[in-house]
This record gives sequence, structure tokens and C-alpha cells, in this order.
Amino acid sequence: MLGAAAGIAVALGKVPYVAGAAGSLADTGERIVGTAGLSIIDAAARHGTSQRVVEGVIAVISILVPGVTALLLVYAARGTLRLRRLAGVVLVALGIGAYFYLPHGAATGVAALALVFALVALVATGPLVAAPLAGLAAMIAAGFLPRLVETHSPVVGEPVAALHRALFATSGSPLWLRVAVLVVAALPFALSARLIAR
Repeated sequence: MLGAAAGIAVALGKVPYVAGAAGSLADTGERIVGTAGLSIIDAAARHGTSQRVVEGVIAVISILVPGVTALLLVYAARGTLRLRRLAGVVLVALGIGAYFYLPHGAATGVAALALVFALVALVATGPLVAAPLAGLAAMIAAGFLPRLVETHSPVVGEPVAALHRALFATSGSPLWLRVAVLVVAALPFALSARLIAR
């Protein structure tokens, strides 16, 4: 939660020297998808695939990339928390196991050291690893989601236009398709928020 709050603060420009970082991060992701999309369109065209189909697929991917990236970062943060618990248990087991192999005095020292390392693993690795991952996910969300609801946002406009061409072979931007794109784009962020809240 702390990492997510920090990420939102960064994205909203509340942290000095890093204002705009979330927007730049989301833009970079979109540019990567756009570049990859052009390469895929070129390769697909050489193999006879309809450009409309490829454009439609790339439009869907482009609206999903920021949300899926945030979702994967949240899963990674949760995974590190599980991993730190496992590391703590293994270290404590190692300390207890020392009593079976070492003299009593040496085993007590090993057990104490293992307990200290287990505590460090449990206490420090959460804030040091999970919080930055959750913060990055929140930063992407805070930089990307407001652009979804802007009136003339290219973040929504371009995928909607590409999907309309792919589906109907004409230009257009109907409201129902814009709403569908908004829902699809926001769904991974909603899943991320649910995972962070749990």
C-alpha cells in the first residue's frame, strides 16, 4: 500500500524532480508497442495477412500494455513477499538444523545468526523490493488512467479508430466502441488495485 501511495504521489507531481515520470513511462510503453506493431504489420503484410486484422490486434494490445504491465508488477511484488516468507522459514530451519550437526555452543550462535538474517529478510525485503514494484505499478496507473477519459485523447482515439477500421472497414469512433476500449484498458488496473488492497 505504501509503495502504491508513493507511486501515485510521484505520478501526480507531488515528489520533486520526478514529476512527469509516470507519463513518460506510459508513453515509452506505447511507443514500444507502436514500433513493434509496425514491424508486425510489415511482416504480416509480406505473408498476406489483412492489414485491418493486424491493426485491430495491435490496437487491443496497445490499450492493454500499460495495465498488464502494472498488473505484472503487482504480481511480482506479491511474489517477493511470498519469497521473503519462504526465505525466513528456510533460515530459521537452518538455524534449528545446526543443533543436529554442531556442538551446542556453536549451534546457538548459528541459530541466533539465522534468526537475525530471517528477521532482516522479513522486515527489510518488503519495503525494499515489493514497495518499489507496487509504486511503479501505481505510477503507471496514475499516468495512464487520466488520459483514458480525456475528450480528445489519442490514447483512446487511435485504438478506437483502428478497431473500427478492422471491424467495419470504415473510419469512425462510435461511443459504444470508445466505452468498450475504456473498459478493456481499465480492467487490468482494477485487478491490480484489488490485489494491492488485499
